Amino acid sequence: MLLVMVAVFTAINPRFLSWINLFNLMRQSSILLVVATGISFVILMGAIDLSVGAIVTLVGVSCAVLVTQAGFGALPVAVSALGIGAICGALNAVLVLKFRLPSFVATLGTMTIVGGISTWISGGVTVFFRSPELTWIASGAMVGRVPNSGVLALIIFAAASFVGARSHFGRSLTAIGGGGVTARLSGISVVRTKALAFITSGVLCGTAGLLLVSRTSTGTAHMGDDLLLQAIAAVVMGGTALSGGSGGVHRTLTGVLVIAVFQNGLNIAGVHPYVQIMVTGMIVILSVTITLDRSRLAFIK
Repeated sequence: MLLVMVAVFTAINPRFLSWINLFNLMRQSSILLVVATGISFVILMGAIDLSVGAIVTLVGVSCAVLVTQAGFGALPVAVSALGIGAICGALNAVLVLKFRLPSFVATLGTMTIVGGISTWISGGVTVFFRSPELTWIASGAMVGRVPNSGVLALIIFAAASFVGARSHFGRSLTAIGGGGVTARLSGISVVRTKALAFITSGVLCGTAGLLLVSRTSTGTAHMGDDLLLQAIAAVVMGGTALSGGSGGVHRTLTGVLVIAVFQNGLNIAGVHPYVQIMVTGMIVILSVTITLDRSRLAFIK
């Protein structure tokens, strides 16, 4: 699918394979890759995190406010972004593990709460700021002309892929997704592993929020909303089933590339953004239809 899309979009517009567009594609897909990597851990264990887009928004708005009103530099802002993401992830873990709420309900609630906090902090308006140091984090270039956001996203993905495939934590997530009771009887600390997965997702969403606000130099109340659907679609298209227990973090890159190339190609072809959103939703439905293991579902809700 990926190779076919590249061939089609190149035939429509030869600029698709230009270096400028390739660097732009890397810059655009880096944030989605970080978010999708984080939610991959949660989906792999058979849960879901619907708050990822809202966490990105909260971090982005908070960073913009810290720069404009508190005068924070790049380093304090970066630390704050990771801290906010970790707190949101820990909140999801408490709701799911301590209060035994379904992850769908718990993260849907936190999504609404975090979204309300973002609107309250920003006052419902766009927060503009100017910070060359913060902008450099995402738009600077340490390796040739490759944007820092792309380099950082690839490093995070590589580290997460190694953890997911080679560490006890990653194998435990797969085992929990295959069957929580069996995993617990096998000696796996199910509660601790699940909590760490939600916190990891939150921290990576905080990182994505930092990259997004650094790239745009603005904080808005809905800046991360589109990332939820795209991240889930990327994970599913990469081969990790929503039912959990199969796939892996290392497969997420393929799904991210499919979505990024698809959206970038449609932009190059001049397709209306609203049409792109509808087609992305259709891709999610198609991906779930293909990858969902219905034999592991007790019933369909």
